[in-house]
This record gives sequence, C-alpha cells and structure tokens, in this order.
Amino acid sequence: MVDFNVVSGLVWFGCGLLILYLGYLIAFRGRADLHANYDESVDPAYVSRWAGGTALLMGALVVLYGIQEIYYGFRPYALGGLVVSLLVLSYVSKLFAGGFGYQE
Repeated sequence: MVDFNVVSGLVWFGCGLLILYLGYLIAFRGRADLHANYDESVDPAYVSRWAGGTALLMGALVVLYGIQEIYYGFRPYALGGLVVSLLVLSYVSKLFAGGFGYQE
C-alpha cells in the first residue's frame, strides 16, 4: 500500500508543475492576459516580467514542498509556511498585475 504522504506529495508536486507552466506562459511567452487581475492599461511586458516571475516563484515553492512531503512526510510548519508564502506572493502578484510600481 502506498503511504499517504507520497500520494499527497505527488498531488502537491503536480499542482506546482501546473503553476510553473502558467508562470512560464505569463513570464516568457508574454501572456499577461492570463492573469486574472491584469489591468489592460499597464504595459504587458511589465506585468509579464513581475507577475510571471512571482508565479514562477510560487510554483517552485509548491514543487519543493511536494518533494519535501514525499521524502520526509507531513510537517505542519512546512505546510503553514507554504500557505503563508503563497498568500503573500498571490497578493504581490495581484499588485503587479494591476500596475503597482509601473511608471510610463
């Protein structure tokens, strides 16, 4: 029988890969319109650079958490740190998609 931590870790790993793919599309393919909070008055290159980079960081954190859970099992502090960091990075990504820091 497969350990629950391995199954859960694989789910986290898969979700992290999906986030990385969306971050790749936003950051490297210039698809800023994929971000839910994208303001069209902001330069798409700016949003792609900053919001896409933030999405790539979020995906990397989720992938690393999945690997950690597969090898070391469930650790509540690691999950709590992941959730808090994802909430903060999500907020920062929304700010960048809305044009925070953008100057014409």
